[in-house]
Amino acid sequence: MPGPIKVLLVDDDDVDRQAVRRALRQAGVDLEIDERTDRESAIAALATTAYDCILLDYQLPGATGLETLKALRAAGHNVPVITLTGYGDEELAVELMKAGAADYLTKNSLSPERLERSLRYALALHRAEHERTLLLAREQQARQEAQAANRAKDEFLATLSHELRTPLNAILGWAKLLATGNLDEAGTKRAIEIIDRNTRLQAQLIEDLLDISRVISGKLRLDVREVPVRTVLEAALDSVRHAAEAKRITLTCDAGTEGTSLLCDPARLQQVVWNLLSNAIKFTPEEGQVTVKARRVLDDVVITVVDTGAGISPEFLPYVFERFRQQDGATTRRHGGLGLGLAIVRHLIELHGGKVEAWSAGAGAGATFTVTVPVTPVHIASGEADVQPTYSSSPTASVTR
Repeated sequence: MPGPIKVLLVDDDDVDRQAVRRALRQAGVDLEIDERTDRESAIAALATTAYDCILLDYQLPGATGLETLKALRAAGHNVPVITLTGYGDEELAVELMKAGAADYLTKNSLSPERLERSLRYALALHRAEHERTLLLAREQQARQEAQAANRAKDEFLATLSHELRTPLNAILGWAKLLATGNLDEAGTKRAIEIIDRNTRLQAQLIEDLLDISRVISGKLRLDVREVPVRTVLEAALDSVRHAAEAKRITLTCDAGTEGTSLLCDPARLQQVVWNLLSNAIKFTPEEGQVTVKARRVLDDVVITVVDTGAGISPEFLPYVFERFRQQDGATTRRHGGLGLGLAIVRHLIELHGGKVEAWSAGAGAGATFTVTVPVTPVHIASGEADVQPTYSSSPTASVTR
């Protein structure tokens, strides 16, 4: 239940304060009354106590009620104020209302009923104003979020167009060259390799879009079975080895999980490790290093991918889990992709009952990604999972790029 209404009574006249106290008690309202006799002590009291209403005498030592009211508002105190005066003055009442007073009462006509009615009116008015302020703030936030969503949508559509068109242009260009019949054996081989690589790239982009659609609709399912951890790692390593060799990146594996098996979806877990390794290779310069490690820690398997690449800027950390977000969102950026792969990684790991984390000292300092997966996740023991992911924007929480 709500406590008593906390009222600050500001009046330098002892007799008037006593009369107001008596009227308040006769009104039968549950009140807690503090009293002050001047503007300075009233402002000091407001700095330490949260009041529900102020009853303010118009004539205070060294200041009028209007001046005091303006001083209160200038100091940031928005507590509802009922002004009390010894005489009625319509023009003064208008001025006080314009300055922010909730009501205006004359002391010679003060009664418990009028005081109670004025008090409840002031509190209701204050609540309504507070609710209006909250609604305006929520509306502004919703508008800003909608604008940000529209910008993100436009950026994504531009990126999607670019990412789909780039491999398609390469495929069409080399297909036309092949059709001329003017390529020698080496040129023909190169054309086929480029067409194959770009076809696979486009297929991966489409697969990522389909996966994220399944994530959003909650239809992403796991085909759970028991599989050795080493088997998953080796399959992922084999799929990225050519990309690492093309950049002369040293790719090493330290799998200390001999004999350890996981209850998981092997294809999806391989997709997770492949995504982390591909990301590491993409953002690591030529002749850099990428290392994947695996360890059994109690009832979990911990897989770590370490690179000597571009790192993650502190400014981007709060946004790394957002779908379609990339550190460099321009279509002319050096590294391609839709910004979906690692959002999918996190979702897949959470479906397995695990977590993915990352650490980076900043731009140019490389990054370390850590996946923790329980050996036997409880919530997928039935063979399927349908869990919505949670995306955190905290820099100290799980982070990916």
